[in-house]
Amino acid sequence: MADKKKSHKKTKEQTPNLLDVRNVSKSFADELIINDLSFCVKGGETFGLLGPNGAGKTTMMRMIMNILKPDSGEVLFNGELRENLKALHFGYLPEERGLYPRASVLDVLVYFGTLNNLAKRKAEVEAIRYLDRLGLVDFADRPVNQLSKGMQQKVQFIAAFLHDPEVLILDEPFAGLDPINQIVLRDILAEYKQKNKILIISTHQMELAENLCDHICLINHGDVVLDGSLKKIKQDHREDALLIEAESLGFLHDLDEIDVLEENNLASKIKIIDKKIPVSDLLNKINKRTNIRRFEIVEPSLHDIFIKIIQ
Repeated sequence: MADKKKSHKKTKEQTPNLLDVRNVSKSFADELIINDLSFCVKGGETFGLLGPNGAGKTTMMRMIMNILKPDSGEVLFNGELRENLKALHFGYLPEERGLYPRASVLDVLVYFGTLNNLAKRKAEVEAIRYLDRLGLVDFADRPVNQLSKGMQQKVQFIAAFLHDPEVLILDEPFAGLDPINQIVLRDILAEYKQKNKILIISTHQMELAENLCDHICLINHGDVVLDGSLKKIKQDHREDALLIEAESLGFLHDLDEIDVLEENNLASKIKIIDKKIPVSDLLNKINKRTNIRRFEIVEPSLHDIFIKIIQ
């Protein structure tokens, strides 16, 4: 009996959660919205599904949720077709909010919890726990339509998350939240990831995506234009630029071995023209003419990469 338990545990460890989108296409009327789109999301990572307005992000999220059916291709979770799986394995925070405005906050959350197979008492306990954590427990008996937009956003998030789904899809989850509540929400999501769950976030806030996501998929006009780990993407788009902060840097324009890309009174962003020149040699040369206070290798931000690729 002990051997069987050990074997079962080993098998469980070797089968991490995996969401697999394979060659999915979707059209509405004669307009192609998603074009042969493929990507994989592993449990324990935060996946950023990014793109400009009209790129097809919401359509793709709705197909993962089985709200829409692909015209071709398939969506699988742990090897099973999405259409054969129960909705309770998935949680979804849509950009368009959908709460019952006249019902109390607690009643709404309990209702959504029981829809996803939670016992009523369990739903109540979990709802109160998260309301307390997000600073809303004093509003549990208040009608939803008496809450601010930010408060309603937090209630909607709890509704998507309450049943502890295996896959959680969040469309603009931080919209309307102040910095304190953003931190609380990020802490909750970090705990969720640690349980080997799949977390998919879509947002236009590139700084938030950069801070949260391990894996980025950028789509435009329904096509994948960038897919990979955030670290690798930033390395691939590095400009080999240096940021130097010093007392006086106007003389940099006189150096043949560099281009000055950006500058202000305090710092300059430069690029070495001849890559054979060691950075240390260049810094020594500059330091003979001024006192370098700080220098660093410049990594492009996700915002910069997004703008560059989409434009």
